[in-house]
Amino acid sequence: MDDNSWINCPHCGLKHRPRAQSLCPRCGRGSSGSRPSTTAIPSVAAAPRASVAMPSISDRAVTPVAGIPVARAAPVATPPARQAEHVPTIEYIPSLGPAPARDSAPTSEPRPQAESASAVNSALPVAGVVLLVNAVLHLFEFLFLPSVSTNASLRAAQLAGTLVGVGLDALLGISFLRGKTQFRTLAFVRLVVGMFLFGGMSLYQAQFLFTLVVFAFSCGTLVLVWGKPSSFLAGVGLTAVLLSVGVEIIGFQRLSAVQPLADRARIALRPDLEGRQLGEDESIVGERHPYKLRVPSNGWYRRKGDAARTQDTTVDVWLSQPEHTGSMMVSVRGWNEAETANLREARDLELRNLRVKYPDFQLAETSDNGTPLLDASVASLTGSATRDGKPFLFEVSLYKVNDKVLLVTAFAPTASFSLLHLQGATTGLRPD
Repeated sequence: MDDNSWINCPHCGLKHRPRAQSLCPRCGRGSSGSRPSTTAIPSVAAAPRASVAMPSISDRAVTPVAGIPVARAAPVATPPARQAEHVPTIEYIPSLGPAPARDSAPTSEPRPQAESASAVNSALPVAGVVLLVNAVLHLFEFLFLPSVSTNASLRAAQLAGTLVGVGLDALLGISFLRGKTQFRTLAFVRLVVGMFLFGGMSLYQAQFLFTLVVFAFSCGTLVLVWGKPSSFLAGVGLTAVLLSVGVEIIGFQRLSAVQPLADRARIALRPDLEGRQLGEDESIVGERHPYKLRVPSNGWYRRKGDAARTQDTTVDVWLSQPEHTGSMMVSVRGWNEAETANLREARDLELRNLRVKYPDFQLAETSDNGTPLLDASVASLTGSATRDGKPFLFEVSLYKVNDKVLLVTAFAPTASFSLLHLQGATTGLRPD
């Protein structure tokens, strides 16, 4: 082994091979300038002290003693000047052992912003589906559920609330399904306002079951939308929503058994109508007086009593055909002999009333089933006039029953009069 390839550390004396950084692997100090030489300097042991008494310092001369050799003190070897102690810097800290393999740092660390953005309420997509379903059901409620009130202001408020509610529910449902949470406050306000608005209107119309459905649905959806509910609360909210939806579906089925939903949809914007659709093979009966009147064609509905008597308190039954704007009504009036002596005079009086109501009324013809010598049991007239800016045809028939006069009036646009089979329809009344 070549000794020249080894280095003795001048600080700790470790013999080692040269290092790339010229540092001792034991003490970490520089060892570049200390190569071992072939002639090592032997270490000199210190001489033992003599047991004889040494002369005083004041003695200037030393007298040799015969026969006793004088021991000379060995020269004291002065240690070489120490090099400046190596202080490891922060750039490098030596290690006695092999350097461990450095762990590879992860390429990307999760950021707090991304983590908070990914922590989305797990119940929010469910709330989005619920709101989309509610948009459809909300429209169905307005179209198909029966409305007790005929108040125009209340119906206008219901229609406006329906349109706004359907639009908001669709917007919120789509945004929640896409994972957006910035509309949660808007959803909270919409659900609270809708709960009290529609629940209050249902309570005003004495629809107690529907009021309970509105409150259950709103509270259940609020749990799913607001915050991050636990599994128990989310289950309670979803159960309340499903129960309210189930009650509405059952209500639709029961309503369709009484009246087809298609018919109900036709009269959705006509709160003055009620009941089911009437066909031409059916007959209506009087409410204030016993009689029967055949329905002239299909598609007729009864008008509600309060709405029918708004313009004329003597109206007993009013039938309406919303598709072709046709009407046929029966009025029950008392016989006034001071004004009319027979049905012919009563018919002339009704003609004057029509001309007051419609100044452009044109009489077409009159007829009755009597003779000049006998009183007629029915007297009729037909004519035309402008109603709501459109030309209408009219047919009027009068019946005398004891002390009552039954007045049957039918009118429709000129183009629809024959289509609705109204010609001669007023003469089909049968008093009992």
